[in-house]
Amino acid sequence: MDAIRAGIGRRINLAVRLAFVLVLLVGGISVLLARTIYVGVEEGRQRSLEVQAIERIHGTVQHFIGDLHLVFRGIPARDHQPPGLVLEDLRTRIAVYEALERAQGSDEAGQELAPLAKLKSLLAELETVSLAAIEAATRGRAPTPGEVALTSELAHEVSVVIEDLHAVHGKKFQRAINTTQRQMLLISALYVAFVFSGGLLLLFGDRFLSRNLVIPITRLAEAAVHIASGNLSRRVPVRSSDEVGQLSRAFNRMAERLEAHEAERLTFEAELERQVKERTRELEETSARLRATQAELIRSERIAVTGQIAAGVTHEIRTPLNSLAINVQLLRRELSGDSAPPSFRELLDALAALEYEITRINRILEEFVDFARLPIPKLERVEIGALLQEILGLLRPQAAAAGVRIEPVTPVSVASVRGDQDQLRQVFLNLAHNALQAMPNGGVLGVEVGRDGERVVKIAIADSGPGVPEAERELIFLPFVSTKTDGLGLGLPIVRRIVEAHGGSVSCQARVGGGAVFTVRLPLTPPSDGG
Repeated sequence: MDAIRAGIGRRINLAVRLAFVLVLLVGGISVLLARTIYVGVEEGRQRSLEVQAIERIHGTVQHFIGDLHLVFRGIPARDHQPPGLVLEDLRTRIAVYEALERAQGSDEAGQELAPLAKLKSLLAELETVSLAAIEAATRGRAPTPGEVALTSELAHEVSVVIEDLHAVHGKKFQRAINTTQRQMLLISALYVAFVFSGGLLLLFGDRFLSRNLVIPITRLAEAAVHIASGNLSRRVPVRSSDEVGQLSRAFNRMAERLEAHEAERLTFEAELERQVKERTRELEETSARLRATQAELIRSERIAVTGQIAAGVTHEIRTPLNSLAINVQLLRRELSGDSAPPSFRELLDALAALEYEITRINRILEEFVDFARLPIPKLERVEIGALLQEILGLLRPQAAAAGVRIEPVTPVSVASVRGDQDQLRQVFLNLAHNALQAMPNGGVLGVEVGRDGERVVKIAIADSGPGVPEAERELIFLPFVSTKTDGLGLGLPIVRRIVEAHGGSVSCQARVGGGAVFTVRLPLTPPSDGG
């Protein structure tokens, strides 16, 4: 992307640099003014020391002259120092003042040394005259009028010189105060100027940021909200060529692409909806055809099953009917007049054969009815262990007669299911009876109850008979498939229908060591179900 000549980033960078320069300028000027104020204060302190030194010299001179007049009058000065000590103190103070002036090293201080030399000369003369007068007074001689006049004249000249020095230093002190006041006014003016400049800078900076950043970014944010809510036609105005302007143009291009993609999506969805409707209509037509075909297949299957049942019923009933017909013909022949009447035993045997065949026909018809019309289970709580113990108790005499040993039922902590007790009794009775029939020469019948997962109980009925070939383990659950010579092949299909009606399953496996194992799996009663 090409660099923008008047980019907002460059403007902000320039403004930051300008602000930094202004801060440095303000800091430098503040340091300079602070130093100037410090120099002025130091000069004022120096002038104050000079004024104090002059005032001490003046006070000491006045004290000396006062003591000298008391001596001239012959009045003793109590608590006053001797004139010699006073003069020594005066010379010390003058030396201190001279040292202050020479330490400055300025031309103005050099000009003040000339009056100071004159002061020292006058004080030397005053010391000579006053000491001579004091010595004469101590001898009892009164001072002459000339000595008094000379002393007064010297004292007056000393006072004049000191007053001149005091006036000079007062002017210097006032000049230092005036200079400090001017500097303070300058600092105040600069502070006001900086405050005003800072206010203008903040005002223009706020307007600049508001016009170049805040307002455009606010417009971008509002447009983004509209875009997010689905209004893809929203655009932002581009009023600059800086970074914000580039961002606005990029946002508008993005919105245009989103709007184009949305239009393509809507077109695609419309086409997809049309195709879905078309495919749905085709699927509905196909489903209707499949349902019709399925109904036709079901009807054909029902016809085939009906024919198979009819053939099975015909096949199974034909044998006992033939037996009945033969026995009836024999009875009619025996009872006809052409032959001797049969004996009573022969009649009973014939009637027993008739009764057996009639009972067999009735049993066949009942099995067909049970298979064709299995009743809906009447659900209740069924204890599997107790039910199995009951069934094995019923089969013990038959097992003992066949030489079959029944193993005890493997105990389980909780094994209750919700089902029809009569139908479940029929299931386990049928499986146990089949196991006994598979062992005509004796064997072992075992029943095991256990868990298959958390919510399933497994009941396994095993025999030590010849077993079921692997190829026939699924076929034996189909109608009219039986491994017994006199079986109809409906017992195991009825067992499967009852078990599946209870939400379970039944299967056949090979027993370890020989034989077969029929396993029934049923869902356990839920813990909250107490009925």
